[in-house]
Order: sequence, then C-alpha cells, then structure tokens
Amino acid sequence: MTAKRFHSLLGLLLVILIVQGVEPADGQYWRVLSHTMARGIDTASGKPVGNTTKFLSIDEHAVCWFETQIDGFGPLTLTWKWFEPRGAVYREHSTVELIPRSGTYRFWDILKVAGTPVELKLGNWMVEVYVRTEKLFHTPFLIELPPTSYPVRVKISGFDRRFFTALYVDGVKVGTVLGEETKELALMIGTVHTVSVDEYVQGGVGVRFYCAASSRSVTEESFQIFLYETEYYLKVSSEHVVPRGEGWHRAGSVANFSVSTPVSGQWGIRYLFRQWMGDFTGDSVPGMILMDGPKEVKAVWVTDYSQLYSFVAIMVGTAALVVGTVLVARRRRLAELATARAHALPTLDCPTCGRQTLYVERVKRHYCTHCRKYL
Repeated sequence: MTAKRFHSLLGLLLVILIVQGVEPADGQYWRVLSHTMARGIDTASGKPVGNTTKFLSIDEHAVCWFETQIDGFGPLTLTWKWFEPRGAVYREHSTVELIPRSGTYRFWDILKVAGTPVELKLGNWMVEVYVRTEKLFHTPFLIELPPTSYPVRVKISGFDRRFFTALYVDGVKVGTVLGEETKELALMIGTVHTVSVDEYVQGGVGVRFYCAASSRSVTEESFQIFLYETEYYLKVSSEHVVPRGEGWHRAGSVANFSVSTPVSGQWGIRYLFRQWMGDFTGDSVPGMILMDGPKEVKAVWVTDYSQLYSFVAIMVGTAALVVGTVLVARRRRLAELATARAHALPTLDCPTCGRQTLYVERVKRHYCTHCRKYL
C-alpha cells in the first residue's frame, strides 16, 4: 500500500468518525452546566440575549442554547429536534463539532419564526438536544400571537384587607382593590392612560390612610404599587377659644397644639388657661403629643373676676360719693331755710283788703301790693 493510498484511507476513516460521532479511544465525557431559550445570540461572547420561553409569531428567531463542560477531545455530534404543537418533528438539525481539548463550550441552534410556517403553528413547542445518541435535555416553549393589550398590575400597600380603595383609569372607576391585594388591568397597546386610586381611605374612628402619589401615567406593561401612610386625628377642644393644632397627623409624628390665654368676656370677666386633660396632661399652654393613635385633649379654664370686682367697687364708691354729696347739699339747704325762717319777721295782713303784706327792709315797714300803700 502506497503512502498516498494510506493517507487517503486515514482521511476517509476520520470523516466517518466525525460524521458518525464515534468517541475516541481515550473517552469523552460532558456535563451540561446551563441551558435556556432566547430570542437571540451575542456572537461575540456566545451568550444568549433575551432569555424567555414565550415567543411571538413576529419574533425573528427562537434560540436553544446550552453550555457544557467537556472532558476529552475529538469530534462531537449534536442534534436538535424541534417538535411543533401537534407533536410532529418540524425540524431536526445535526452538526459535528471538533473539540480540540477539555474545557467549557457553548452551543446553540436557531429556529426561524417570522416569515416561516412556524408563525402559523401557534401553541406549545418542544426542543430536544442530543449528544450522539444521548439526550441531554428538553425545553418546552410557547409561540403565540402578538398581544393587543399590555398588562398593568396594581398593588395596594399600607393597610390590610379590611379596607379598600377605588381603582380608576382615566378618571373612570373600574373597580376596587383591597389592602395588600394585586389586580391586573389590560390596556390597549399604543395608548397612554392614567391609573389612579383614592387619595384618602377611611379606617376606623380617627384613622385614615393617605397616598401621596395616588395617580400614575402608564404606557406599557408595568407593576404599580400605591403606598398609603397611616394618619391619626388629634381632637383639641376648648370652651372659650378656638384651639390650634386639631386635625390629621402622620402616624409616629409629634403634634403641637395650643390656645390663646387669657380670653376676655363681658363686664371685665376673664378666662385663664389652667391645664390640659385627656390623652395629654400638663399646665403649659403649648403642648406636644406623639401620634401613635387617635388622640383627644381638652383645655381646662378658670374664671377671673378680679377686674369685675374692681369695676363694681369703683362704681359703688362713685355712687356713694354722689349720694353723699347730694345729701350734704340738701342738708345744708334745709339748714339755711330753717335759719331764714327763724329770723323772719311775723307776717301782717292789710287792714283794708285783708291780703298779706310784704315787709320792706329798706324803710322798715309793711307794704300792701293790692292797696299800694305802706301801713
């Protein structure tokens, strides 16, 4: 046998080994490290891009990829079998890979989807991967029509399932959502919508829940969490003046409250703040309380009559002075009249007409004004 014929036979034998995948005499072993389905491959790194088991009929490819650890060298026959939804083999592809040395290797096969009969064969597919005659793994995947809507999941957090909020799309109520519940909306692809919930949700007495960001704009598939904060009501009551600080306060915050003092009433009466009672006790006008639940405080007042008493005393003193002055003047006048009467001359009637006459001091004689003559 010539050398040329020997090398020809050796080459033919090598081809047969490669095609048939016969392992070399020293043995060859492999172990799958990972495998996945993907929409594409990064040829530079040999890694999958867009891992998924759900494909659309408009996707260009469906890729079956795996990474394996190989001990040994030589030819390695790989086979992919693609089964369509009705169970028939749609495509079978084999390739021979020459392994130069032990190491980690990545392999993949591509199923064309868009523009092929595959895009019409909708449903659950299966791909099986073999090394020589040994099955390495199988992977199910789905091919379906493109969706006409996109999902938006809405979750409510911050209160339990005893309470609920209304759910709105573009201002129209579409249902309710319980606390810690998740609901899904289906919105038409290519449209923009506003998803919102109630800003306030009433809890028990003196309890409510507040959502600072109660409205969101959505354009694509998303997961929206609406977070509510608990608020408690602080009731501040006062008999004589409107207090400050009453209202809703965030749970865990410190609320301030106060009243104005003193408060003026009628007739000089004043009302003075004395103390707080209720969930807070103290005699300082401004108060502070930790809002770890609904709270109620009340202002206690005392009545101050000191200005009224002073006014009454002044009025009584003034009246007494006036009365005393009047009485003294009257007494003086009466005394003067009595003195005048004591010193007055006796009266004298006119002997002619009988009428009373007047005494004229200047001439020391009585004069009758009727008869017009002195007596």
